[in-house]
Amino acid sequence: MKNPFKKEDHTGLIVGIAVGITAGIGLGWLFLTDKGAQYRRQITRKIKEGISDSAAGLIDKKTIIPKKVAKVATDAVIKD
Repeated sequence: MKNPFKKEDHTGLIVGIAVGITAGIGLGWLFLTDKGAQYRRQITRKIKEGISDSAAGLIDKKTIIPKKVAKVATDAVIKD
């Protein structure tokens, strides 16, 4: 039988609600404002650049193709 006088811990629920509200506000700002659209473009560029660098590094490591040449090829594949 449960103790009716023992307090239940709702910390996880409160943290989850706070994270959800924060994420919702952040996504709303990114998608509903002009400044957010600029940040989305910057984030997209950085992600594509990171993927291209990672792919070029992997190609350089696994083949005889130099990283500079592989970078040109991966940039052509991952267009802006």
